[in-house]
Amino acid sequence: MSAARARRGTGPVALARVVLGLLMMLWIPQVRAETLAAPLELDEVLESVRRTHPGLEGAKRAVDERDALEFAARGGFDPKLAIRGKWAPVGYYPQGQIDALVQQATPVWGIGLYAGYRLGLGSYPIYKGDLRTLSGGELRAGVSVPLWRGGLIDERRAELRKARIAQKGARLRYDAEQLALERDAAKAYWSWVAAGQSLEVAERLLEIAEARDAALRDQVAAGSIPAIVIVDNQRLVLDRKAKVVAAELELQAAALDLSLYLRDDRLRPVRPGRERLPERMPGTRGDLGSLEDAVALALQQRPDALALAADREAAEVEVRLARNQRAPAIDLQAFAARDLGDGPAELRPTELGVGITVEVDLPLRKARGKHRAAQARAGRIDAERRALRDGVEAEVREAWLTVEAAAQRVVLARLQRDAADQLAEAERELLHAGSSDLLDVNLRERAAADAATLEIDALADYHSAHAELAAAVGGAP
Repeated sequence: MSAARARRGTGPVALARVVLGLLMMLWIPQVRAETLAAPLELDEVLESVRRTHPGLEGAKRAVDERDALEFAARGGFDPKLAIRGKWAPVGYYPQGQIDALVQQATPVWGIGLYAGYRLGLGSYPIYKGDLRTLSGGELRAGVSVPLWRGGLIDERRAELRKARIAQKGARLRYDAEQLALERDAAKAYWSWVAAGQSLEVAERLLEIAEARDAALRDQVAAGSIPAIVIVDNQRLVLDRKAKVVAAELELQAAALDLSLYLRDDRLRPVRPGRERLPERMPGTRGDLGSLEDAVALALQQRPDALALAADREAAEVEVRLARNQRAPAIDLQAFAARDLGDGPAELRPTELGVGITVEVDLPLRKARGKHRAAQARAGRIDAERRALRDGVEAEVREAWLTVEAAAQRVVLARLQRDAADQLAEAERELLHAGSSDLLDVNLRERAAADAATLEIDALADYHSAHAELAAAVGGAP
């Protein structure tokens, strides 16, 4: 049996498995390399911000804190159990009592419910006869209904309502922090892309000068130009190499800035390499739509504006509570009780009863002071909301105008680049024909490179302005 297994293990099937395994080992690293070298898109950066940025961790902790406080506020409606016992076996009236009471506050008009059991055994003086029960004890239940103070609103319901509003406000502030980080990440991304594109322009300019060296040497050998022209071109090569080094440094600095928003699974910043640069920067987008619609949308969906509206809602809850607390406390009670077991006949009937309690704070200084403080807080938040509305409108309008101006700059820069490229190419042809000199060619090539860089910067500014506009309106870049 073991020999047969050995033969099967060295047969064609086993050989195929080995070959397949080797192919997989060769293929998987290649797939990983291709994945790592894939162009870095803005969506990947934004997703990294949402998952890993430490700035959102603090905002998330604030949300967790408000969730916990809302949970604690719900505890105001937890049932409460109280048990009291007393035993006095020695004395003129040997006696003992056990009293258990469960109280339940409700969110319905401040109504309170209770149910209890008590047992009173032994001897009692006549003025404490209400402590006596039959041998099986007494069951009782009741309800308390506030007629004025505590009816429309009370402290428990107000605390729960404010906790839920604060919970909503914390989530809105988390969204606001996320939008701000996404905006900054988008601007860092476009700066990185622009730095990479500018480096390519500098390298192309260097390649042109290096490629021209051989042609110039042929012309010197033919006697059509003096040898000093080769030295001048070598000077251009060195100058352009220095510009390439400066452009590489700018790309590294931009990658460092971008790494603050791009992190790996272990939350470490990742500096994207040059191999992850996109081939080209995308062009301008379509029509922006209506400016007034953008302003209206920003006021409706900006998280910071909505968070301030939540603060105003919480202040209104405080105003309502303080206003209600100035009213007298008039509570209506109803109860029922029945004794169980053996004992005196006067304790056997079921008891039913109603009562009323009136409580008035005569100067009302505490209630009036809290009411004035709540009104002042609401007024302060109203002023902050007006200022925020004005600021949001100005921010949206400024971002809108910046995007429009950047789009116009892109169009003009593109036309300028096309013209500069044509002039540089024509000047190179004149140099080849002997009708121009290296100085004019260098000026034309430098102008073409500057125009290309100007277009890159204009596109980067346009996309950064678009990120600013998206954040001003309250959306993702």
